[in-house]
Amino acid sequence: MENASFAATYDGTRQALIVTGELDEETSLELRDAIETHTGSYARPLAVDLSAVDYLPSAAVGVLAQALQKSGTGEHPLELVAADGTIAQRVLQVCALPHRAG
Repeated sequence: MENASFAATYDGTRQALIVTGELDEETSLELRDAIETHTGSYARPLAVDLSAVDYLPSAAVGVLAQALQKSGTGEHPLELVAADGTIAQRVLQVCALPHRAG
C-alpha cells in the first residue's frame, strides 16, 4: 500500500488545518508555513488535525513542538488533533505533545 501525498487543507468553519498523507523533511516545512499562514503568525486560533497522516517523522514533530511553543506565548491557542489509534496519535503520545482525540 502506497502512502498518500501530503496535503494541508484549511477548513474555515472549524478553524482547522486538515493534514493528510506523508510528512517528510520538505513537507514538514510546508506544514510549518501552513500553520503560520492560517494562524496569522499565531494571532488566530487553529486546530491541526493530523488524523489522516501516514508518516510523522521527527522533523514534523519538531515543527509541531515549535508551533505549540510559539502559540503558547499568545492568547490564541494551537491545538493538535489526532484520532485514537492513528499513527499521529501514537507519535504525539510518545513525544508527550499535548493533543486531543479527533
